Amino acid sequence: MNVSVYQLRQPEFPTLVRRALDRVGVPPEMLEIELTESAFADDDARTSLRRLAALGVRLSLDDFGTGYSSLGYLRQHPVQAIKIDRSFIEEIPHSVTASTLAETIIKMAHALGKRVVAEGVETSDQLDFLRERQCDLAQGFFLAHPRSAADTTALLTARLSVPPASDQAVG
Repeated sequence: MNVSVYQLRQPEFPTLVRRALDRVGVPPEMLEIELTESAFADDDARTSLRRLAALGVRLSLDDFGTGYSSLGYLRQHPVQAIKIDRSFIEEIPHSVTASTLAETIIKMAHALGKRVVAEGVETSDQLDFLRERQCDLAQGFFLAHPRSAADTTALLTARLSVPPASDQAVG
């Protein structure tokens, strides 16, 4: 779920999230909140992030590398996953610079114990590159196109009755 800095600034936001999870019976670790690096620049937002992490909610840093990237954020804050922005993925594997940046981000994130998600995967060459570099997950049109809420519900309901198959994991 994408969350804005404005939402994170609200002192009651973590409490609202907890109540919503309790109301629908979803364990906190099943919720992953995506935030941008700008959340780390705001004291109130950082407080909410710590409270959400204490609840067990997973935090993911979206669009990594497109804003003011401080590697200290990855060390200091309770982020479990890094999402590589599509701008780094779109030129893989045809650009040495783009490929090197993506590979470096993957290695760095893994060294820090973070999961890595590549956004904007649109070709088999990109997916192969990411698999070879042990990227954890991928998103993009090559894997699936956007679906309506009704189609997504039907897909998930159908999957509940079938034994688990492999996920769309890259590795």
